[in-house]
Formats: sequence, C-alpha cells, structure tokens
Amino acid sequence: MAFLAHEPEAPAPQKAPFISRRTLVIGVPALVGLAAAGAVTGYVLAGDGPKDEGAAGTPSPSPGAFPTDTMLVRLDEGERSAIYSTTPGSGKRTQLVAGGYDVLPQWSHKRDLITYIRRITPTHWQIFTMGKDGSGAELIVDKVNRGTRVCWSPDDTKLAYVARVSGRNQLFTVPSTGGTPTQVTRTNDDKDDPAWAPNVQGLVCMWGVRDGKPQLMLFRLDDPDGSRQWLTSGGLASVDPDFSPDGKLIAYSHSKVSGQADIWVVTPDGKSSPVTSGPDLDMDPTWSPDGRWIAFTRGPVAKPRIYAVRPDGTGLRELTAGTALEGHASWS
Repeated sequence: MAFLAHEPEAPAPQKAPFISRRTLVIGVPALVGLAAAGAVTGYVLAGDGPKDEGAAGTPSPSPGAFPTDTMLVRLDEGERSAIYSTTPGSGKRTQLVAGGYDVLPQWSHKRDLITYIRRITPTHWQIFTMGKDGSGAELIVDKVNRGTRVCWSPDDTKLAYVARVSGRNQLFTVPSTGGTPTQVTRTNDDKDDPAWAPNVQGLVCMWGVRDGKPQLMLFRLDDPDGSRQWLTSGGLASVDPDFSPDGKLIAYSHSKVSGQADIWVVTPDGKSSPVTSGPDLDMDPTWSPDGRWIAFTRGPVAKPRIYAVRPDGTGLRELTAGTALEGHASWS
C-alpha cells in the first residue's frame, strides 16, 4: 500500500457513504460535504449476536463470557456518519451525536467522557468532547489535521492530537476542558495517530516516516525531538497504535499491500507478532477494558464491520450485526 505523505489533497468525489481511517492515512480524497445535522433516531439492527470463529475461521468454543463493556462505534448512514454506543455484538445501538460527519470516538480512561472529531470541510476538522450519554458536547479545538486520532492522557486531563504547521504534521496537547494548545513536536517529518501510554508518564506512541513508510515509534513528551525508539521497520506501513490497558502491548495495523492489512501486537521494546491474517483490510484496533480481546475494523473499506479476536489470534468473531456499516470502535 502506497503511503502518499506529500500528495496534495484532491477534489472530493460527489458521493461517498463512509469514512475509513485507512483512506485518510494513504491519501484517498476526503468526502464531500454532508447533509446538515438533524435528528436521526436510534434504532436496532437485527442480528444473531457475535459469531465465534477459530484463528483459521472455523467454529471455536468460547472459554468464558465475552466482554459486554460498552463500545463506541462510528455508524455510516448514507452520507452521514454518527457516533453510537453499543453492547458488542448485540446489534442494539444508542445514538450519542449526529453532527452530520462525526468519527473516531475515544473513551476517556474513567469512561465518563468521550472525545471525537467532526468534519466541517475536507480541510477543516474539529475536536469535541461529550459525556458518555452524548450530553454536554464541547468544542475543544477548532482546527486539526484531517482524520487525526485524539487520545487521552493517563489522568484524562489532557488530549493529544496532530495539526498541520507549515505543511508538516506536528503533535499538540491541550487541556481536555479546552484552552490554549501546546505544540510538542517541531520535526521536519510527518507523523500521526498518537496513543498515550497508560502506565508511563509522558510516553507517546505514534507513527513517523522511516525509509519512506510510516512506522511506529516511542518518544517522551519532555524530549519529543530527541532520540526516538523505533518499534517497527521494513517496507510495510505500521499505523493505528493502541496501548493495552496495562501498557504492556501495543496493537496496530500492519499493511501488506494496497487494500490488505493485518492486526499485529508489539511490546514497548519492539518484539512484534501477528494477530490476524488473510486478504482483508484490518485496521483501527482497540482493546477490551480487561485486555483480553482486541476489536478492529475489517474491510473492504466500502463495507466496514467490527470484529474481535484474542491477542493470540484465536476466537475471531464478528460483532457487527445485520447489514450495518460500523468502524472506528473504541472499547477502552
């Protein structure tokens, strides 16, 4: 899969029913303007519940109850994209916000607040926070990089995100209640997808460009332009990092070729191993609160659906019910 770090933004197509985090990473043009925000009633999509499969796709018994912790998802509805909460695999969803084009929800560590980004135009994105029931939506940052992830500090007092400065992606932090952002990085390379370590003060994982491909790196916020600890390398892109709740593993999306990627895990000292495999596009991993499962989005990109798997690659199951188009899950 080609990584088009410096490709100019192309005109938006006339119609597109969804957004994929991966399309933003590889430079696919952003969507056109969406319909004005309006009330979209919550609804239930029928389904038989999670389908449990073995690592090779064969039925496999489930050793214990599957987590029922509330998951956040982006649900594509025609030309709109709204954020819902759901019990994984139930098909029952509660709409939290319907701004017309809201994506990438992320739980705070206390699970009492949610942050997400909203597209105003193809080049104008905003960061919002809201309560776990969708109440009290607050604009935190008016303009950020298109499709940037937003992550919470371990104590939930700050948010980290990426914005463009003089044509380059730079990391910023901002108080989670709003205020003046602080520019953290000033390096002359592109970077994105910040993930804040839950167990080490001031440690962030994100991708940076190494030998022409995005690769995962660790750095400290108090020395952002100093020596970086690279976790991945080679000719394949590694993006979408997400720390396990105990901080001992980082799940990420590891590209094979255009339109194909697997979920991998890597330790903070750089030991990596695959979790999923096959011809699909697997991306946007998120850990269950107990750290025993990884949920992720599986393509094709026009039909995103949420799956879950154990970190050792067993127990693969589909969580999206019915014909819904779900992506950008946040579980912990």
